[in-house]
Amino acid sequence: MRRRRSDGQIATQTAGEVLDDAREFVRDQVESLLARLPGASPAVRIKLTRSARSASPWSALVQANFELRGQPVRGQAAGAFFHEAAQSLRRSLAQRLPALAGLEVWRNERPRVPVAEVDGRRQIVRRKYCTPVRCTPDQAARTMDLMDYDIHLFVDAETGEDSAIYRIGPTGYRLARLVSTAPPAGRVSVPLTVNVHEVPLLTPEEAVGRLDATELPFRFFRSAETNRGSVLYRRYDGHYGLIAPAVP
Repeated sequence: MRRRRSDGQIATQTAGEVLDDAREFVRDQVESLLARLPGASPAVRIKLTRSARSASPWSALVQANFELRGQPVRGQAAGAFFHEAAQSLRRSLAQRLPALAGLEVWRNERPRVPVAEVDGRRQIVRRKYCTPVRCTPDQAARTMDLMDYDIHLFVDAETGEDSAIYRIGPTGYRLARLVSTAPPAGRVSVPLTVNVHEVPLLTPEEAVGRLDATELPFRFFRSAETNRGSVLYRRYDGHYGLIAPAVP
């Protein structure tokens, strides 16, 4: 069951069993952190999700969305309990404060949270269709960091190709485009390498099989259904999410 509650300019949405004191603690953690961040909007959306698998060490998921000087910012963290997840979220956002305040690219490796075990085969439980923004790799990296994503799907401004950028190592980024393997012609400020391997042509179900066979958190592939670049990623609940361009 999903519930919504608004306290002033902080809107809280819950899914699953979430106690009132947990909701209040998360709200206080986020509110006190944003008070230290000049330019942050007081309007905040907080989402708390309790997994039905209560024995999982990451069954409590906290997400906060707000704007900083007109730019959307997102943070997400998981833990065994909401107090733990909220503190992890606060540490993550606090670590990014200097970069967020200047709206610069945050160059840091995002901690990887182990995904939950599932009964039976992992499935695609969420499909998100969007219109990827046409931008440079620098701009894509900045968006990925501000939104706390593991990987970001966009259209490369130089080639017009569906592309993805993701973190590699502690401070680097990697660019993958559907066809091009040459480095960007323009100036790039982030430490960037380019994927030189062919992007596989797969159905979403085949991408699930490929990801099942690895420990990678995501897979960028060319969809056999649309011929567009798509991203399959692991969710905290152990299943998969799919991000793909909207096709008329």
